[in-house]
Amino acid sequence: MASTQRHILLLTQRAELEAEFKSAVHDMRLRVLSAANSDALGRLLRRGVDLVAFDLELPPAVLAEGVAALDQYRDVPMLGLGNADENWDRLLWGSPLKDQVAVPFEAAVLRQHLDQLLERGDFLHGAELVGQSSLMRQLRERILIVAPTPVSSILLTGESGAGKDLVAEALHRYSSRRERPFRPLNCGAIPENLLENELFGHEKGAFTDARAQYRGIFEQADNGTVFLDEIGEMSLAAQVRLLRVLEQREVVRIGGNAPVSVDLRVIAATNRDLQQAVDQREFRLDLYHRLKVVELDIPPLRRRAEDIPLLIEHFISELTQDNKSRLEGFSAAALDLLQNYAWPGNVRELRNLIEHLVFLAPRALVEPEDLVPHLGIQPTRHLPVPTNKTPDQSERELIYFALLDLKREVAELRAAVERNASVMPSSAPPVAPRAVRPVGPEEPIYPVEDTPYHPPDSQDPAAIRVPENAAIEPLPSLKDREREAIEQALDRVGGNRRKAAALLGISTRTLYRKLKEYDLE
Repeated sequence: MASTQRHILLLTQRAELEAEFKSAVHDMRLRVLSAANSDALGRLLRRGVDLVAFDLELPPAVLAEGVAALDQYRDVPMLGLGNADENWDRLLWGSPLKDQVAVPFEAAVLRQHLDQLLERGDFLHGAELVGQSSLMRQLRERILIVAPTPVSSILLTGESGAGKDLVAEALHRYSSRRERPFRPLNCGAIPENLLENELFGHEKGAFTDARAQYRGIFEQADNGTVFLDEIGEMSLAAQVRLLRVLEQREVVRIGGNAPVSVDLRVIAATNRDLQQAVDQREFRLDLYHRLKVVELDIPPLRRRAEDIPLLIEHFISELTQDNKSRLEGFSAAALDLLQNYAWPGNVRELRNLIEHLVFLAPRALVEPEDLVPHLGIQPTRHLPVPTNKTPDQSERELIYFALLDLKREVAELRAAVERNASVMPSSAPPVAPRAVRPVGPEEPIYPVEDTPYHPPDSQDPAAIRVPENAAIEPLPSLKDREREAIEQALDRVGGNRRKAAALLGISTRTLYRKLKEYDLE
């Protein structure tokens, strides 16, 4: 659970239940707010809460009105206190953020359920799989829906570097198997003759070096989860044995005959088109259908470019915990370049880039020219060659290169003029600047304005300079403006912190940190 104080809203009309609830959580970083009806619940919801607890012995009409008040707060976890009935289940059917605790409850049990629900709420808001795009929100919601089910086979598809390993870990963490082992294995990184041994194990004496019995990954992960990455690289012989594990829940070690029962969930991942591999007889059709009982597609980074600023913030925070980096951020042009780049390496490529810049950035504020060498973009023009970029992406790159060329030429021109001015006598006529290289017909010409503008009726600029001893009214500090912006945003959305964070263009976690910093909690 996060270290900042969390707000819990308790809807009950029983004073004894309220007292018992507050007593159970008194030493947790929780602030409990109470409401007795849906009107009070609605007012408190608008202020922003992290979880709502319902007394299931409320009159059915009050309970239904309370759940209805949460319609526009679908990302708020809900905990039922008491014996759940069909009305409660029907009202919250399919919600990944609901749970229930019998009353009277033990303090430890209640705290455990609260921790798990708050953790799910944080996950749904992007605390782990970072991003607020609709694609990422849908993916996180599907993970929370699928994870607690008894489904034993899940297939993850997506490009390399998109984050399939993080999705597999989340599916395990939010399942009923979370306290049991999680065993990952990259099928493409292990030689074919060793893969079956790693998966199924061997008996003593099964081959020359088998001096003792070895339990494979499937046995090691009994009652837990096995993550098989790059499943498309598995040999056909190993696929046959894997199918037996999925169908019969049994493992036979190499060199053995006795089957060993196992109970586990298998999550497979691939960046290949398995249907195409089936057509080419490189992957078994029956195994393909058995694996894709549930299929989750991980979107590539280029399809959720709006998440790039949040990912950058996340990686910088992750990599600069000791505050030794000079990196302050990215200029608007640099950020635009990142959001229009194709990202063939996806999130992994972005993280590697940020890690390089955190420690080796040439300046505090990154500019486009600092990124070009690391993005596989060549700032030179050649004859047409095949690329994997769309015409729009190629056109944007050409525009950036033209702007960089223009910036360099303007800097050279300005330096030449300043040098001539410094050596030229005051009575000498002005020297014309040197000519800039001609621009080809295919290159756009960008106007450059470097002369300050004065209205026609203005006086000589020297006459309107501010006297040295004149009093200058102080400007508000950046922190004062930031605090004022946060207060105005909270006022506009009635105190709802998640809506205020969206209005300010920052994450909810950042807003909580700012509230604590400015003592606005």
